[in-house]
Parts: sequence; C-alpha cells; structure tokens
Amino acid sequence: MNNKKIKVLVVDDSSVARELLTFIIDSDPQLKVIGYANDGEAALKFLEHETPDVITMDIFMPKLDGFETTRRIMETHPIPIIIISAGYDSSQVEKSFRAINAGALAILPKPAGPGDPLYSIVAQEIVETIKVAHGVKLIKRRPQFASPPVYNPERSADGYIETNIVSGCSIKAIAIGASLGGPPALAAILSELSPSFPVPIFIVQHIAVGFAQGFADWLDTMTNLNVVLAKNHEQAKPGWVYVAPETHHMEVTADNAIAYIEHNKEHLFPSVAHLFRSMAYAHGPRGVGVILTGMGKDGAAELLLMKKQGAFTIAQDEESCVMFGMPKEAIAIGAATRVVPIQKIASLLKQLTDKEILE
Repeated sequence: MNNKKIKVLVVDDSSVARELLTFIIDSDPQLKVIGYANDGEAALKFLEHETPDVITMDIFMPKLDGFETTRRIMETHPIPIIIISAGYDSSQVEKSFRAINAGALAILPKPAGPGDPLYSIVAQEIVETIKVAHGVKLIKRRPQFASPPVYNPERSADGYIETNIVSGCSIKAIAIGASLGGPPALAAILSELSPSFPVPIFIVQHIAVGFAQGFADWLDTMTNLNVVLAKNHEQAKPGWVYVAPETHHMEVTADNAIAYIEHNKEHLFPSVAHLFRSMAYAHGPRGVGVILTGMGKDGAAELLLMKKQGAFTIAQDEESCVMFGMPKEAIAIGAATRVVPIQKIASLLKQLTDKEILE
C-alpha cells in the first residue's frame, strides 16, 4: 500500500488565506502542504528546488499574478494547478479563466472561515479536487492531439451520419455537459461554430458559486456565437449558447424555454443529469447530447436515456480528455452513439444540424 502523501504548494498573497488553505489541506491524511509563496515570482523560485504534486494558485498577487505564473509553469515544467480565487470580482474571474486556458485544471472559490455555512462543502471540494488533479496527465501548454479514427459503435451505410437520425428530422437543440477540463474543451467546440448555427446550445459546466457569470463572459470571447448565463423562463434562440447558473439546475422544454430547478444543496454544481433528462423528453430524436471531460458519472445514465429516446449522443474520447470520468461512464453503459476526439465534435455538430445532409 502506498502511503506517500500528495505534496501541495500554496500560492497566495494573503497570510490568512494561506493559513486556512494549509489547515484544510493538512487535515486530510493523504495531503501535505510542503511550501508557500506569496506571489508568482516566489512560486517560480520555489519550483527551482522543489517539485510539488499539485499547486493551489491565487489570481491577483503582487509582482507576478496567477495567470502569468500559471502560463510560465505550464510552458516549462507542467504541474497540476488549481485556481483558488475570489469569485465575485469580475476582473479576478476573467483572469481565472485565462489561467484555465493556459493550462490550470479547475477554479474553486476561496473558503471563508469555519463559521461559514458553505465552509465544509468548499473545504471538501478543495481536498477532492487536489486528489483528482494529482492523477491528471499533463503536457506543455495546450494539447496537440493527433486525429485518431472516430470510434463508431453504430456505423451507418455512409460511414458518418447515423441511422437513428431520421430523414428530414431537424435537430431542435444541443445539450453539453462537462466538468474538470471542460472550459477549454467547450471553447474548442464553440470557436468552430458560426453565428448562423441553426439551433440553441445548452451547457452545464460543473462550476463553483461565484464563477458562472464570469465563465459565460469568458466563453463569449472565445466564439462568434452569443454566450449568456441562462435565465429562468427565457426562450432560447438559434445560434445562442446558454450556460447553467451555478445556483440552480437547468432544464429545457419542448419549445426551448429554460427552467430553473432548485439545488439540493449537497454540492456546488449544476447537474448535467437534469439537463440531459429534460432533453430526452422535450426533444427525443430531435435532440443531441454531448458529454465531455470530467470526473464522476453525472449525466451518463441520462445520456443513455436521450439515446433511447432517439437522440444522437456524443462522448469525448479518452485521448483528448483531461479527465476520462464522465465520458467513460457513458461509454461503458452504451450511451454514446459516437465517441470522438474534441477537435472532431464541432464538425459533427455542424453535420448533424445541416438540413441538406439530413433531408
């Protein structure tokens, strides 16, 4: 049995934040804080003589901020980085997602003191994310994956469009679920779609309280589509992308109206399962479901439900995933019509919504 602890470097300019994070991390028997840095320059100097397994990174710091520090680390000797930052300052949120694009794995809110009602949830999320991050494969900067053959468990006669796409049956909506590693994967997909994309896209990204609006704003800068935070009872429009709020689950109706569903307060994230289940019943064979990189199994069973209702379902392949958890679970139960690398998903979505191909 391996009793070796996961070594963590805490980077934050606040001594109070460093002490609280150290208390949270060292409280878990599998984790150990091996050092601190009060700015990015100090973090880089620390890395000259020590190699932590995981780094927690603040964003706004003197001398060298968290974004630039993350960029330099990921360009030289990649180490799993978790951004832990205040979620209510728009400039901090924007830089946090720039750090994600530079290679950081996740964004979590800074924990308040033990008296805060969300303290135990936030603390546990930090601990679990560090453990998951430790097992993630990393390469320098952005992945440049080769294009492996598309795995197609239900190959049709033409080798591309599946037989469960009914001739002339227009797609009405696309639902996408993602967790760890999701933001850059979503950006990669949406950046390839044009403003004239013919259907609305609904996204559930596992994200902590305070970051959903900033995530939608950042994603909007990465694509020519209009990306917004979904509003309750809003009527979705073709070519628009609707991101679930962090405070509610999101469901859709047959006419693509958005409905909020209350959280059960047991976790910090909106549920992919809620979105996929509503898509199954609202759109049946006129829906498309996509499950991307992420830990856990949220949405796997509901993607299978979508497929059973006639929807076309897509899972991201293992090679292009940061965390092959959610897609793996979906594939294992036969929920995926098609398993493809991230760089193939946008073109597949365009083909699925091209009426000239379907009719």
